[in-house]
This record gives sequence, C-alpha cells and structure tokens, in this order.
Amino acid sequence: MFWTKAEQVVERALANGSLLPITTEATAIVENGIEFLGHVVTNNATKKFTSAKKQDNPFLPYEEEMYVADAGKGHVCLLNKYPVLNPHLLICSREFIPQTAPLELQDFAAWIMGFDHDEVLGFYNGGTMAGASQTHRHMQLVKTAIPLEDAILSHSLPFQHRLYRFDELNSERLYLCYLAGLKELGLSGMEGLNGEPECKPYNLILTKKWMLLVPRVTNNIHGVFANGINYSGRFLVKQPEQLAWLQQYGIMRFLGECSQG
Repeated sequence: MFWTKAEQVVERALANGSLLPITTEATAIVENGIEFLGHVVTNNATKKFTSAKKQDNPFLPYEEEMYVADAGKGHVCLLNKYPVLNPHLLICSREFIPQTAPLELQDFAAWIMGFDHDEVLGFYNGGTMAGASQTHRHMQLVKTAIPLEDAILSHSLPFQHRLYRFDELNSERLYLCYLAGLKELGLSGMEGLNGEPECKPYNLILTKKWMLLVPRVTNNIHGVFANGINYSGRFLVKQPEQLAWLQQYGIMRFLGECSQG
C-alpha cells in the first residue's frame, strides 16, 4: 500500500535534493550459473557517512521529506534517504527499540503492509555484525529480482539457515516461525546491557512466499560489507576492484563465511 505514494515522495525528494541515491547501475557477476548483481557506491555515500556522525538517530525525529505513510499505530514508513534502489522503504518503530531486540508481532504486521507487489523484497539486519547501520528498529523494503531465490528454495545454500514457505503472508504465522528459527539457531535468550532481551546477529529476508533466517558472525571480509540484501544475491561495494575481488574470492564462500565464520 506504500509504493504509489512512495514514488511521488521520491520524485519530490529528488527534485529538492533531499534524497541522495548512493549506487551505480548493477553489474552482473556470474557464479555457478547464478547471475549476482553488484553495485559500486557514488559520492553520496560519503554524505551518508558524514550525516551518520552528526546525528545519532535519523528516525527520531525523522526528516519530513522522507515521510511516506503511517504503518499502523506503532510504525511509520519512510524513504531511505540514501537508497541502493528507488524507492527503498523503511518501516520504523515510532519509539526507539534496539535493532538487536527480538522482533514483535506488531513489527511483522507493519512490515507486511508493504508486500502488495510480487517483486517486493524485505530484509532486516539484526545488529551491527549483521550489517545494521542504525540502532533504531527498522525493517526494509525494495522491489528487486532475487538472484539467489532458486538456490534458497532448493535448499542449496551452503551455510546454516532456516527457510519458511507460505501461501500468503500472515503476521501471526511469520512471528511464530521467526521465534522458532531464533530458538533452533541459538540466536535468542541473551540479555542486553539494560537487561532487556537481545538476539545474536542475524539477517531476515522476506518475500510474499518465503522467509529466510541467517545467523551472522561478521559484517565484512576484507573490507567488503554484507547486510541482509546480500543474501538475496545483490551486493554493494566501495570500489569497482572489490567486485572483481568478490568474484575471485567466491560469492557463496563470502556469504557462508559472513554467516558461519
């Protein structure tokens, strides 16, 4: 329900200079018959880094030019100011909740409001080691092809994960599967500094038909960083040479070592 409004907001935000896309066009990287997609960041990525230093939490308060719509009572839908793809939506909690705290039923209810197109991909970065750049709870949404979908659905991923398939999205079922996956992978049951529940690092990838949960142990290898969208088969690097390195190193090897060490 957000996408039509988001396209209008993108148009205005690009015109007034408040939206700053950070990527080049995708380059195909083929490995074992899978056509992965790689992007190189633009100079706008430097602006993102500088902005992050100046503002501890860009979602409290959020920038009005990035507002798309309310997402239920507890969440708001915003544009990602520095998108990899356009539109790139963020479903943010209205109040501060740590990105490392377990997701709740209301998070899934708000998140799936954005899945009104078949090509929508959602991803969540559970902590810094999973690629989270902000500590405030936010689920992400983009429209994209999923190069790794066949490997995911055929259980061909060579690293630890949990896959759940659905006929339709239902927040209650998603939440129960999520809790089961956290327990099975040993990701839950921790306490944060304030004594609140906390999870070990993980990524969650969501489509209209399936959900993938992947444990994480590091956010980068040789300076190439990974977050949830990487586990769909799309990559973002700082220099073109890093795409060449990634292909030589092995993309599945890279994803596996980010997940398992």
